Amino acid sequence: MKNKTACCYLTHEHPEVMEEVLGNICGSYGEKGIDIYVYDSSTGDDTKRIVDKYAAMESCSLTYVPMQFIKGKEGGDEKYLYVLKGYGLEGEYDYIWPTKDRCWFEGETLNEICNAIDEDHDIVFAVDERDRYEIITKPAKGLYNDPVEFFEEYGALTTNWECLIRRRSTMTDPIDWDEYERKFSIGRSNNFNQTVTTFARLSEMESCSIRVISCNIDDKRYSDKARPLWTESLLEVWIDKWIPAVFSLPEIYDGYKLSVIKTQLGHISLFGSNDSIVAMRNMGLFAGKRLEQLSSMWDMISRIPYSNLDRILKHDEDSLFDENFNEFTTSFEEKNYSKGYYLFIQNSNFIDKLGYDTYRILSLSYYIYLCEMRRVGRSLLFEGVDSIEGLCDNFIKLSKK
Repeated sequence: MKNKTACCYLTHEHPEVMEEVLGNICGSYGEKGIDIYVYDSSTGDDTKRIVDKYAAMESCSLTYVPMQFIKGKEGGDEKYLYVLKGYGLEGEYDYIWPTKDRCWFEGETLNEICNAIDEDHDIVFAVDERDRYEIITKPAKGLYNDPVEFFEEYGALTTNWECLIRRRSTMTDPIDWDEYERKFSIGRSNNFNQTVTTFARLSEMESCSIRVISCNIDDKRYSDKARPLWTESLLEVWIDKWIPAVFSLPEIYDGYKLSVIKTQLGHISLFGSNDSIVAMRNMGLFAGKRLEQLSSMWDMISRIPYSNLDRILKHDEDSLFDENFNEFTTSFEEKNYSKGYYLFIQNSNFIDKLGYDTYRILSLSYYIYLCEMRRVGRSLLFEGVDSIEGLCDNFIKLSKK
């Protein structure tokens, strides 16, 4: 690579995760010339020992950056801000690549990322389209020069730290961080520093170049040893902070702020599935004034009907799931595949009715459906299908070709 890149892992109390990640990236990232930094706020020294072990192997440039002045499991967003400002970097870098401690890239996607970095774009955005769930018929573009168009398409997905690689000379070094703190509330308590700094800076530039890479299906990897830390503060993060963060952006983005907010909040792990609503109810998140607030803004944050929330709060989810499954099977007879898709992703318990093998085929089929709808506006896999069995047969036939 002609451009020097710092890949910065923000870790906290996950030594076993860092062990797995470094075992997978030191060789491949080292061969590409990507320098790896581990920003660690862990209270113990297990992570440092792991980093020291891999650094001694000399398969890559690997640096440990202690950040114990930030509390162990907390402060990820503050660490992210330190990274953007260049804290801990040894030498000059052309690109900075902050990432979660549990993610890495492999294969052809990693090659594409490195090639794109060497093309001198302001942003390289390596995204897994499976991270979003809306059906899109607008063809994907590999290059964006309009920040508003990029915001419309990918604003919600910029909440994923590991996706967004920035050219420092255009995307971070010109930023007046004190001014950003005043204007956009950038700081330790802003959970969306990555999204806000990205689009605020793009709005200031006379021109920009953003290269979007769609990951191959198994090239973006996650450790299964880590879990999100924000589950207990879910509503505080996604209702109290995400919505104001998007609205704080410059007015050039006004036409798409509501859709970007809903795309993120409509994720199946948030307000986009019956399963997640049941989990939130069981956590006691729907109570008092919070329920009043969510009820008043339901259409703004979710695609599922408000009546589903009402029934789940009344512990009527079993019959709701049964009705949704019946609607799902009927969607094939109606050839209403988009309806079937949304019902499928909103009810993961369908696996109990379908069985693992059939459920897996349907999951892959709907992934292909999303890709085909975006690429050509129709799905060849689903064409003419009028039953679950018919879809499975189609999938198996096409898999053999």
